Amino acid sequence: MTTDYRVIGRSVQAVDGPEKVTGRARYALDVAPPNALRLRYLRSPVPHARVTRIDASRALALPGVRGVLTGGDVTEQRAGNLYVDEPILASSDRVRFIGDKVAAVAADDDDIAQAALALIDVTYEELPALLDPEEAAQPDAILLHPDYNNYRGVEQLDEPSNLYGRMVHEWGDITAAFREADVVIERTFRTPRVHQAYLEPHACVVDVDDAGRAHIWMSCQMPTGRRPHLARVMGLPREDVIIHPVPLGGSFGGKMDPTGVVAGYLLARQTGRPVKFVMDYTEEFSAMNPRHPSVVRVRVGARRDGTITAWDAEGYFATGAYAAYAPVPAYGGLLRTSMVEPYRIENVRIVSNQVYTNTVPCGYFRGPGMMQSVFASESVIDDVARELGMDPLDLRMQNIVRHAGDAHPDRGWSPVTTPGAEGYQSMRAEEVLRAAASAADYPAPTPPNIGRGVAVHGQSDSGFDAPAAVHVHPDGRVIVNTMTYDPGVGTGTILAQIVAEELGLPIERVSVEAWSTEAGVRDWGIGGQRGARVASRAAFEASREAKRNLRRLAAELYGWTEESIEFHDGQVSGEGRGAAVPLEEIAARTGAPVGGQVSIDEGDSSPYISFGAHIAEVEVDPETGQVRLLRYTAAHETGRVLNPMGFIGQIEGGSVQGIGHALSEELVEQDGRIANPSFADYKLQTEQDSPRMDVVVLESETGHGPYQVRGIGDTPIVLSSPAIANAVAAACGARITQLPITAEKVYRALGAAN
Repeated sequence: MTTDYRVIGRSVQAVDGPEKVTGRARYALDVAPPNALRLRYLRSPVPHARVTRIDASRALALPGVRGVLTGGDVTEQRAGNLYVDEPILASSDRVRFIGDKVAAVAADDDDIAQAALALIDVTYEELPALLDPEEAAQPDAILLHPDYNNYRGVEQLDEPSNLYGRMVHEWGDITAAFREADVVIERTFRTPRVHQAYLEPHACVVDVDDAGRAHIWMSCQMPTGRRPHLARVMGLPREDVIIHPVPLGGSFGGKMDPTGVVAGYLLARQTGRPVKFVMDYTEEFSAMNPRHPSVVRVRVGARRDGTITAWDAEGYFATGAYAAYAPVPAYGGLLRTSMVEPYRIENVRIVSNQVYTNTVPCGYFRGPGMMQSVFASESVIDDVARELGMDPLDLRMQNIVRHAGDAHPDRGWSPVTTPGAEGYQSMRAEEVLRAAASAADYPAPTPPNIGRGVAVHGQSDSGFDAPAAVHVHPDGRVIVNTMTYDPGVGTGTILAQIVAEELGLPIERVSVEAWSTEAGVRDWGIGGQRGARVASRAAFEASREAKRNLRRLAAELYGWTEESIEFHDGQVSGEGRGAAVPLEEIAARTGAPVGGQVSIDEGDSSPYISFGAHIAEVEVDPETGQVRLLRYTAAHETGRVLNPMGFIGQIEGGSVQGIGHALSEELVEQDGRIANPSFADYKLQTEQDSPRMDVVVLESETGHGPYQVRGIGDTPIVLSSPAIANAVAAACGARITQLPITAEKVYRALGAAN
């Protein structure tokens, strides 16, 4: 795609890169106020019990212990994003998973705090534990949240149940469609808990100033979204909750929460000293919001010519003990219409069940619900193809969406279906699929035990609100302010690119600085592929406002007409380029920074969808079942790419995370306990595991805002598991329906087939 932009569309260095790679970046765990206490939690050793007695007197008597909190100190306080269902500390109500917070200790150092935990006496009255979501959803199951309807923000239940979220998406007549189908395939797929594996653990520091205001540094990707909740729970006016910006060492959806902040605030207020909390990775793996495990049953009907006529799917997701920081039914459930997004299917029923269980609470993780949905859907499509004697690529081509009108209105995005109307999008799913096949040499024959697998997915972007400000300072600094605390996705770099483009500056002149919440502006945070969509428009509008103010002042100061003023190379000129002056001279002559500030709201829905197609090539050892990923191809279509290096990096990074889901990653749960809570036992992909990776990007001029952008954050991770599972089936005939795809599972499947 051709463009006359100077900075937009170019690969540029990440603006926060030097700070991070040199260690100068100051994360929440690096904040160290003098005299800060260390906070540690006592956690439940049982999955379900009433807490009948807590005695913290011995802990309080330990030298160096400055404060202890138990559930009795916070009986009415609960945490949560939309569903406010998680106690700050377990009270006499109950604990609901191994790792639930029972008490909090603040001490002079971490060793003393740990020693104090062992001195707190707790008596538990154990209750039956519900670990399986289908068992927990039964009408006669013991209720894990008998007061559910009294919780803030929840969708009310007509009948008490652990099945708190049931969403049904349906159109057409699947009963009749299955009757008329020539082939019906039914499969059950399972996915495990997987952790976001961010390098920086959860951390926070809370300090209370002389005016009673709470100053907070925390590793959270939605700081302004959490501020109202914190103010309510801590009993403070919102303006007295001041969240200071810090970078995040990764998140991927796992840091939507303000873990440790409320207990830290209460102990800081109690002791008169700042309180610091840093989680260790045993806690991270055992207690912090991994991806939901799932059981998904899919039944698909098709005609002999390959037309898919009926789709019936139902999924059960173990939310865990609390839904406080999980996707909830108000946002569509977890088993998504993304199952059928790329295809024309006239008769569909998709049922999503979210269930409380006595296991670690689950949360957001890049592509929430979509990863589980598409693993099932793209795997079963391959099985339908083989039953029909068709190539899986040909079956997809037979059913692929080709026009916006092919999309049913009950899907997860809002297409404009009239050609020529604003927002109308030409569907490129077929083009992307063909591009992937070409780049991967898909039609070429493969040697024995080597197979190729295909997967397709389409996803839209979320929107909501975003502020930005751009100011030229008298000393020459050009600063763009944002409320986005970038967890490494490159949003800050995009902001800098746009400001440099619009003001005619070298990008090196632009600095990106995050506001604290004292700035009084709100941003929905990172998530849902929204960063490029909202940040690009906010930065553009703020830059335009800054240019209007600079142009007006330049006309007054230099006698130029506003219409003649141009911005170029960090200078401004009018009535001919010979009169150019540096931008900062205007600010210097006015004695103050000159710029503009805006807040935008993109709304929730989007008329655009972006398709991706991935192809994996694997080799399977028939003697051992070992799977080796040889080659991986990822093709994606989008709008304009603002930073190719960052865009491709998101595709590669997401694909590698998905490859980990497919081949090695699993939080193993045994009787409610996470059995592998360390990186020694939780197998991430490394450079040694990486295959050859080819990325194809198809740009267009269809997208959001002034630069026609679309996001890329979630889509790549969704496609890895089905592409690899399909490649394994093509290589050796073993259909693996439970992730991860280990040598043991393949070996057993080969043995069963023989």
